[in-house]
Amino acid sequence: MTSSATAPLLRRLNAERVLNVLREVEAIRHTELAGAAGLSRPTADAVIEDLRRIGLIAEVEDDTPGRRGRPARLVRLRAEKGYVVGIDIGVHKCMVAVADLRGTILATEVRPLGQELDRRERLDGVRKAVRVALKQAGVERPAVLAACAATPGVVDPRTGVVLTCDVLPGWKGMNLRTELGRSFGAPVLADNDANLAVIGERWRGVATDSQDVIYVLAGERLGAGIVSGGQIFRGHDGGAGEMAFLSLLEHTPGAEGIGALASHIGKEVVARLRERTGELTGDAALLLAAARGGDLEAQEVLEEILARMARAVGTLALLLNPELIVIGGGVAAAGEQIAEPIRRRLPQMTFLPPRLEVSVLGDRAVTAGALRTALDTVENSLLDNLNAG
Repeated sequence: MTSSATAPLLRRLNAERVLNVLREVEAIRHTELAGAAGLSRPTADAVIEDLRRIGLIAEVEDDTPGRRGRPARLVRLRAEKGYVVGIDIGVHKCMVAVADLRGTILATEVRPLGQELDRRERLDGVRKAVRVALKQAGVERPAVLAACAATPGVVDPRTGVVLTCDVLPGWKGMNLRTELGRSFGAPVLADNDANLAVIGERWRGVATDSQDVIYVLAGERLGAGIVSGGQIFRGHDGGAGEMAFLSLLEHTPGAEGIGALASHIGKEVVARLRERTGELTGDAALLLAAARGGDLEAQEVLEEILARMARAVGTLALLLNPELIVIGGGVAAAGEQIAEPIRRRLPQMTFLPPRLEVSVLGDRAVTAGALRTALDTVENSLLDNLNAG
């Protein structure tokens, strides 16, 4: 590689290192920034000038009380320069989060959505949730620099078209980027919900130090987000991580998640619990609560469900040999009640059982990944201007 080709790349990489430091602090001195980024002071100063020119950072004076001498100059990220939106479109609800360029979440809106809604009705619900979230955050729509939407099913990573989705009526064949792009004057990205969940978990969850991770989204259905060597693995058409292949294996459920299995295997037990308690929560939540409370029938049904889940997780572990498997989705709130029975069974299925943890982000892992993806898009776009001047 020639020096002329190398210099712009190094310039960009150095800028990324500086931004990684600035996201974690309110403001920092030049010398401290250089040290934290692993750069020489002259190189750091050049990067600071580059980032100031494209509007990503600003300099402020150190106003620490009691400080003597000439005020030091501090550098801060202009997190208010723009905003990003993360959207998680699910079967029963839509969650929308708004964040600044530091990734600080300013507002989150959750809007119930019925499973029976058609495409137009569901999209209308999503747009309403976006409007409410932006209003709560005090962000005008033109200030949004990028948005990212998550959906069940297979999404073509190149176009944003939903190639398959059997849980949302009329969803197959829709270009999610185009549909939601009408609501923004900024780039809109779209991806599978489990893919975005694993990105979120590596950003702010239990997988921050892991390079080989599988995130199992265990709601009504199972889906997996896969990271190998630090990179998200989507496959040729975005279908990697779809778990319908499990139905081809003997004694293993298909892509049924804990919610679906609770409704199917534990149908009679769930009906009895609902009649007795009058509880209107989902079947999985009702079954988990009863099992924790000592209901023997609920415990037996849950044990069978988790044995099936363990076979699904064990199959993934054998295929991909990850360092870590994260169990996430709405059931993550159950914590070790879900994790321990699965973890206990893994050594029976693989000689190299991975570490297994429950998501600390719960049902917010997907929006976290959507925000991180939108932030990456914004930063890449802004850093493209580094070599323009």
